[in-house]
Amino acid sequence: MNARIVRFVATVATAAVVSVMGAGLANASAADRLESRIAAAAGQTDTHTVSGYLSQMRTYLNAAVSQNDVDAVNAAIKNLRPVLGVVAESPVERAAAVLNDRADSQAAQIERDLPGLTLLAPITGLVTSLLTTLLDLVTSLLGGLPLPLPLPALPLPLPELPGVPLPELPGAPDVPAPDVPAPNVPAPAVPAPAP
Repeated sequence: MNARIVRFVATVATAAVVSVMGAGLANASAADRLESRIAAAAGQTDTHTVSGYLSQMRTYLNAAVSQNDVDAVNAAIKNLRPVLGVVAESPVERAAAVLNDRADSQAAQIERDLPGLTLLAPITGLVTSLLTTLLDLVTSLLGGLPLPLPLPALPLPLPELPGVPLPELPGAPDVPAPDVPAPNVPAPAVPAPAP
C-alpha cells in the first residue's frame, strides 16, 4: 500500500514539475518575441541582417569598381566603415571579428589613398582584396548566432550605378500611423469672462 502512495505522489510531483517547466518555456518564448520587437523599434537589428547589408554593399562596390566610378567607390567606403565599426564593437565570433578588423583596415587604406584619384587603377588590388574580405565576413556572420546590433547613421547617399540596386540599410519597418477619425463630440462651451 505504501508503494502505491509513493508512486502516486511521484507521478503528481513529476506532472507538476513538467507543467511548471512548460510554462517557463512558454514565458521565455513570449519574452524573446517581445525583446525582438523592442529591439526593432529601437532601431536595432541583428548580425544576419547586417551581413545582408554588407553583402549588398559588396555588390555595389564591385559594380563601382567595374564601372571605374571613383565617386561611387568613395561613397561606398564612407558608408561601409560605420557598419564595420558597429560589428567591431559587438560580441561576434573571433573569426568574424578578425575578418571585420581586416576589412576595416583595408577600407581605411582605400579611404586614405582615394582622394585625388580619377581612375581606380592604383588601388584596384586593394579594393579587390576588400571585396574578398567582405565576402568572407558575410559568410562568417551568417554562420554564427544572430546578435543584436545598433544601426549606425550613415554619412552619404550612394550615387546610382546603372544596373545595380542601391543597398538598403536594415531598420525598423515604417509603420504608418493609424487613421483615427475625430470623435463626433461638440466642443465644450467656455463661458465668457465677466467684466
